[in-house]
Amino acid sequence: MAATVETVTVDLDVTVTSPPTFFGFADSKKPDGSKKSVKSFVVTGKVTGSDGEEQDFEVKDCSYTVGGTKYASRKAIKKALGDLTFSGCSMTIEVGHRPWGYGGGGGGGGGGG
Repeated sequence: MAATVETVTVDLDVTVTSPPTFFGFADSKKPDGSKKSVKSFVVTGKVTGSDGEEQDFEVKDCSYTVGGTKYASRKAIKKALGDLTFSGCSMTIEVGHRPWGYGGGGGGGGGGG
């Protein structure tokens, strides 16, 4: 049986501190009633620093990129570019079932006694 993956694209407002985590935001945007897990997400948009230069912004595979330069976090981007304004941001989310056996399970019993 082939795994089915759904793709959802949503607009989002991005600041240095919002959303608190992109994964949490992605998880909240799964289709209603979906029991599937977030498999991946990509955030794209523009960011403008203190110098007024607009650059491409992307978050993919837990890596932040601005204008081709990688950063560890939005706070690291702010440290490098000064005050930030994000615009035109959207997130593409892939949701699908976890492979069998992944993600934990029932766990063991409590033992006797």
